Amino acid sequence: MGQLFWKFLLAFWLALILAFGAVFALNKLTQSSEQHRALLSPQGRFFLQNAQQVVNDGGLPLLLKLVQNWQLDPMAREQLLVLDSRGTDLLGRPVPAGAQASPREKKLTIQADAVQLQLVLVDKEQFRQQRFWTGRDRLNPRGDAGPASAGLQPPPRPPFWFHPLFLLAAVVVTSIAASLGLAWYFAAPVRQLKRALSELPQRQWQTQLSADMTGRRDEFGALARSFNQMAQQVYQAIVSQRRLLHDVSHELRSPLARLQLLTGLVRQHPADLAVALDKIEAEADRLDQLVGEILTFSRLESGEVQPRLEVVPVHELLDSICADAALEAQSRQQLLMLTHNPAVVVQADAELLYRALENVVRNAIKYAGSGAVIRVDSRCAADELCIQIADNGPGVAPELLPLLFNPFFRADKQHDGVGLGLSIALRAIDTCGGRIWAENLWQADGITRAGLQVEICLPCSCASDKPPEQSRHGM
Repeated sequence: MGQLFWKFLLAFWLALILAFGAVFALNKLTQSSEQHRALLSPQGRFFLQNAQQVVNDGGLPLLLKLVQNWQLDPMAREQLLVLDSRGTDLLGRPVPAGAQASPREKKLTIQADAVQLQLVLVDKEQFRQQRFWTGRDRLNPRGDAGPASAGLQPPPRPPFWFHPLFLLAAVVVTSIAASLGLAWYFAAPVRQLKRALSELPQRQWQTQLSADMTGRRDEFGALARSFNQMAQQVYQAIVSQRRLLHDVSHELRSPLARLQLLTGLVRQHPADLAVALDKIEAEADRLDQLVGEILTFSRLESGEVQPRLEVVPVHELLDSICADAALEAQSRQQLLMLTHNPAVVVQADAELLYRALENVVRNAIKYAGSGAVIRVDSRCAADELCIQIADNGPGVAPELLPLLFNPFFRADKQHDGVGLGLSIALRAIDTCGGRIWAENLWQADGITRAGLQVEICLPCSCASDKPPEQSRHGM
């Protein structure tokens, strides 16, 4: 049992004790007041209100019969004395001291056969405490001594389940059961969560809470689902970091190995120095591009990059990017087409936007395959500039689409790279206040994939829109 269990249990019982104390104190205060002594039970109020009518319709014997039946009721809280002018009860019951001084609300004067009678309500407990109902006091309705079977019987006690001690015991037992259940209900998921947290380091952040916890429809269920999501994200981050180290080391090792090989060849054949220097420069550029990509992603991920918003002519960026990517597309026997490029400006960071658009275009060229057609289309709609980069390549498996923008993820591991291009594009577009997503294109049958399309939407004022332009780059 943890501390939380006992805190819930003690808090529940403290509230229960305070409630009992408040009710007890209020009861004591009201019992000592004149107002409480004047309170009538429903039966007593009924008798006092209708006693005269009962005597008028059925005579005094009917009234005495009703009084006799009432006092045999174990739930009756009061007894009704029928007193004559001498203060004697007509049923032969002793009159408690102070009955004549009862509050006005508990007394009533009636007329029966030209005789004035007084009805007085007295608490039933006074009879028991003063031992009024003994064997010799059992009187018949006429008031003289007689057999016990013909006389009045002492008022029976209520059933045991109405006894205050039984009621108290029932309240205590049910309260204990309820408080234990409530405390266990709150403490059990906390213990499971604590155990799961302690297992995280040993299990390499692969700990997941059970379906019993995640299926709960309360705050603990929401916490369990958040815990599983957090643990899964941390695990994916750890795996991504490991993959990054592996991929970066592999990507760095290849150009470094080629640099060492070229250096050795130059030493053996000094005549090939010019050719070797060109290859060394190309490998150095590749190393610089790889390191720059990693540094850019790291800066975007950490939030160190503060966007410098300015007016950016997007159509000029697309023209420049497609022109630069044309050589790469041509080398892969591909056709790069800028089908529609209106003159539109947006408020964005020019460098980040250029990097995002370039990464998406080059990513399409890399994965579309030989002979593919890549179309870049830019259109204005609803105060947004939407740029579509689509290809007719193999597309991406539907279950992998949500992972395309995850860092270090590569849908096709046969190609070079560390999987940061689309991740950088996502963070760059977010920084510029836009949106980016990817979806597959399908054939008419709806079953065969017809390529992949990445769409980028940026907020803008599309006031300027020149007629459609179409340019071809590549094959």
